[in-house]
Amino acid sequence: MNSDWKNYNLIEHVNIKHGFAFTGSHITKEETDNILITPGNFKIGGGFKSDKFKYYDTDQFPSEYILKKDDLIVTMTDLSVTGDTLGYVAKVPKTSRKKYLHNQRIGFINFITKDLDKDFLYWRMRTKKYQQFIVNSATGSTVRHTSPKRILEYCFNAPKDIQSQKKIAHILSTLEDKIELNRKMNKTLEEMAQSIFKSWFVDFDPYMLRQMLLVMLTMTQ
Repeated sequence: MNSDWKNYNLIEHVNIKHGFAFTGSHITKEETDNILITPGNFKIGGGFKSDKFKYYDTDQFPSEYILKKDDLIVTMTDLSVTGDTLGYVAKVPKTSRKKYLHNQRIGFINFITKDLDKDFLYWRMRTKKYQQFIVNSATGSTVRHTSPKRILEYCFNAPKDIQSQKKIAHILSTLEDKIELNRKMNKTLEEMAQSIFKSWFVDFDPYMLRQMLLVMLTMTQ
């Protein structure tokens, strides 16, 4: 191991807080200002998935279970047999008006030292090696479960210098942002191509076709 790196025991640097047991009768698919985070909001490989939200239709719950932007959360339940998202982490996204609620079976990662960078840990807990460590000890067959105790047993190597941790995390975050931007651009171009096809072969609208072609050329330059 590089002398500039050392072994970290997760339990020495963070603790994991359980979420609140929100009342089932107030959980709804109808949109409200309260978004209830569930295991379904975690991507395979880690990261936050902003779709298929569940909502809470009352403000009657403890305020300490309102999450903040960039809070680090971890899923402790997975409905798939292979545990595709079990143990992976996500960051709470920015929201202007709505509140993200810390639901049960979701762990909140609270840092108790300053020796470990939050973003570095975020990327470390998105590695396949880490996730396999969690899955190998999971309980349940149809629904897989892990626990704060098991997650906190994880050990890993990281730079001793926290600034080096920050640099590594920044590079990875920048690459992910670029990949996401390209994905969105490709989706937009695909939608425009479908519109062009419709304008030319269905609606016979040459003017609209010219305008969309100009936009596509601008985006790909």
